Amino acid sequence: MNQTGKLGIALSGGGLRAAFFHIGVLARMAERRLLSQVEVISAVSGGSIIAALYYIHLKKLLESKADRAITDQDYVDLVQRMIRQFWQATRRNIRLKAFEDPRANLRLYRRDYSRSDRIAEVYDELLYRPAMGKSEPVEMRELRIFPPGQPDFHPRRDNPSRRHKIPILIINATTLNTGRNWHFTARTMGEPVRYRVGRPQFDEADSIPIRLRRPFDYFQIHPCPGHYLHHDPRRCLPSFTVAKAVAASAAVPGLFPPITLESLYRDGDDPVCVQLVDGGVHDNQGIDALLFENCERFVISDASGQLDFEHCPDAGALKVLSRAGAVLQDQVRFESLRRLFETRGREQVAFVHLRKGMEKRELGWIGWNGAPYPERRQPATTLAYGVDPRVQNCLAEIRTDLDAFHEAEACALMYDGYQIAATELPTGTPLAGIGWPFSVVAERMRDPDKDRRFLRQLEISRHNVGKILLLDLRLLFWSIGAALLALAWSWPYLTRWLQGSVPVRTLVVLLLIVALDWAGRHLARVKLRELEGPTRLLKPLLQVPLGGYQTIRRFLLRALLPVLGAVLIKVYLRTFNRLYLCLGRLSRS
Repeated sequence: MNQTGKLGIALSGGGLRAAFFHIGVLARMAERRLLSQVEVISAVSGGSIIAALYYIHLKKLLESKADRAITDQDYVDLVQRMIRQFWQATRRNIRLKAFEDPRANLRLYRRDYSRSDRIAEVYDELLYRPAMGKSEPVEMRELRIFPPGQPDFHPRRDNPSRRHKIPILIINATTLNTGRNWHFTARTMGEPVRYRVGRPQFDEADSIPIRLRRPFDYFQIHPCPGHYLHHDPRRCLPSFTVAKAVAASAAVPGLFPPITLESLYRDGDDPVCVQLVDGGVHDNQGIDALLFENCERFVISDASGQLDFEHCPDAGALKVLSRAGAVLQDQVRFESLRRLFETRGREQVAFVHLRKGMEKRELGWIGWNGAPYPERRQPATTLAYGVDPRVQNCLAEIRTDLDAFHEAEACALMYDGYQIAATELPTGTPLAGIGWPFSVVAERMRDPDKDRRFLRQLEISRHNVGKILLLDLRLLFWSIGAALLALAWSWPYLTRWLQGSVPVRTLVVLLLIVALDWAGRHLARVKLRELEGPTRLLKPLLQVPLGGYQTIRRFLLRALLPVLGAVLIKVYLRTFNRLYLCLGRLSRS
């Protein structure tokens, strides 16, 4: 990568796997004196979690010291502090923390509060408030950086005169209304006009003719445009939290409901309800935002989940749909990177990714005599940057999740990003004598045979459930034994229950409940105000029952069950989560 031109960094999605990997890349950039040159940070999903945290720490540095007083060591110290805070916060299991509070679970019956809102509160509680030193939620507009003596600083206008650049942070989400990218910045939010590549009318290729314009500033938004942009009586200005922006960027479809922005737009007399989901749906690498900001040099940190080879793909309908979606996502990633390399040149891009240097194989076909033709192999080259191929393969398969990552997982991912970045970033005179906390795994990463338990810890990390039992087989045997004892104790009662007949009326009641649930969910989609003719008579008959039905259904499924489950979550976090972290310590390796 060249050493001149506007520098932007993109942090991909991929849950906490990606966040830890990105930390290693940021550490190497600090060591190579590159963080002070970054002018744009584009983040998606898991990358947004760490990007927002880094930006808050950066804001405190750049506002506390004059430009000439800042040193390269300050950036190293910044990353060190960020590592300690992030590591400590994520050990508490962000995913399950969103289910732990019964009072928060009870609020889920409301239409304007979802699990995505709750996880945003967890982000704010564990990460952004402590970093900002606040007791209240951190707002996006508070991220604007004003260096000493420059109360009206703007990065695009004033960065050229600074030695240490003040970057623009872009948190990427996807708008379900239009299918376009949605940018959250410290100044504004909305859908940007797409960049142009040699074609002045490139935007005419859009299939949806309506675009949600973004205002020039948060100050232009109405003070009370809905639940998520609430009124601040002290300053009479709109407010949107950093945690909500990150939650929108990481709202994986199917796992987390969209973040909703109500009353922010109106199409004539029709209100527009903006629904935001994971930014990875549109661009999981965050490259578009860097091109939009006219960057000339690029650092792409890509720890996203990539398509794996399957020997016999499942032909079931849901499995085929899931696999086809993964193929589409992989193709979007490939095309986005290909376009970047073709338009900007390979020398302008530092591409750091989890599968760098891994072995590649081409299987030979089976010939007429039944013997397969020889396969072609491209040997792994991961040892060139100090990582054994088996370790690199394990890291590429680590789960995409927001649960707790133990010490071996976290250190291995950070060290991997740190080492791979060294092969892509420009050389120079790096800072010496830096003791990164993740360097303790250096020897294990290069030669895992010296510590077989370490490799086993990483192999198990690809699983979403059952990791504790696999880390310690004694727990697995005890669990099987306990299950067999419980089965032996309950066997007489179970056989007696199975011998009885199920009453017909019970089946009728169950079928009636299912039918009512189906009818209620589908009738609720009817826009009662659009009923015309004789069907208008149904409006008073449907309005009250449907409203009551939906309220009861939300309370039972979205609130009551999570409230009851909060007790189990608390027990898990205080026992099994701590046990998992204990089993993943490097000292046990």
